[in-house]
Formats: sequence, structure tokens, C-alpha cells
Amino acid sequence: MKIISAIMAGVCLLSLTACIKMDSKTWIGGGGEYLKNEQGMVGDCRGNNISMENQQAQAVQFWQKNNLPKGTTNYMCKDGKAYLLNKVTDCQGKLIASQPGGIMKFRRDNGFPDGYSYVAFICSSGNVKPIMWE
Repeated sequence: MKIISAIMAGVCLLSLTACIKMDSKTWIGGGGEYLKNEQGMVGDCRGNNISMENQQAQAVQFWQKNNLPKGTTNYMCKDGKAYLLNKVTDCQGKLIASQPGGIMKFRRDNGFPDGYSYVAFICSSGNVKPIMWE
């Protein structure tokens, strides 16, 4: 009976994909579970991946600190704070989403690559300075 239990445990360990929950909001690897969206992993406004490993996960703290709805994965970081895409302003204080071309034009005009999972920038003398992390 011990041999059968050992074999079953080994099979489960070898085929972790069958034992791990994968969905559109999580990525598991590198020893932890992290927040992600359609473009890939997302991070806080300092370039760190957001952990979802426990109830007091970084994700929950991040959403609370930035006044974002729980589960938000699409946002923009401006001057170190995260904003919903329809609430973030450019460096002149105008809503980006309401400008012609909206978020996508803002991304293109300021050098953010397509498919980048999230956007972070700072305002310096009224100009956008993109921040990109690997």
C-alpha cells in the first residue's frame, strides 16, 4: 500500500499542471502565484510582480492602497499611483481615455510597446516620462 501511495504522489508531482489551478487572473511559477492579465504579468507601480499567495496578498493591499476594485488587472501607473484606465490623466490633467485615440494613442505617442502588460509613467515638467520594467 505504501508503494501505491508513493507512486500516486510521484505522478501528481511530475504532472503539476494537472494539480495546479490556472485561470486568466493567475500565473504560477517561480515559487509563487502572481497577478496577470491578457498581456502577461502585471506589477505594482514600482515594477514588482504582484503576489496572490495568501489572503493578505500583495494584490489585495495594492488594490486597497490605490482605491481600485478587487480583481483589477488593467490600470495605469502615474507618478507611483495606479489608476483605472478611464480615470488616469495626462501630465496636463486631461483624462487620457476621453482624448482622441484614447489610451492606445497615448501609449503609441509616448513610446510604450504594444502588448506591454501595464503602463507606468511620471510627469516631469509637464512631459510624460515612460517607465518600463522587464
